[in-house]
Amino acid sequence: MGPRPVRLRRGHPVRVRASAPPEAAARIRTELAPVLDRPEARTGLLTVCAQVLQAQDRVDFYAELAGPVREHLAHL
Repeated sequence: MGPRPVRLRRGHPVRVRASAPPEAAARIRTELAPVLDRPEARTGLLTVCAQVLQAQDRVDFYAELAGPVREHLAHL
């Protein structure tokens, strides 16, 4: 079935995928850098990471993401 869409403040759905190819992730990061490099985006990123880690014991998909999320947080 896959993850449920997460609704952002303006109602745009975002789906988190654990198996995105590294090339796709790099391209997304490059294309969205002007938005993702803003302070409010960092706050959003930290919030989502905290929510994934907090729910990892209850949601299998989040348990799969916990390791990569921790690695990402180590590089922030």
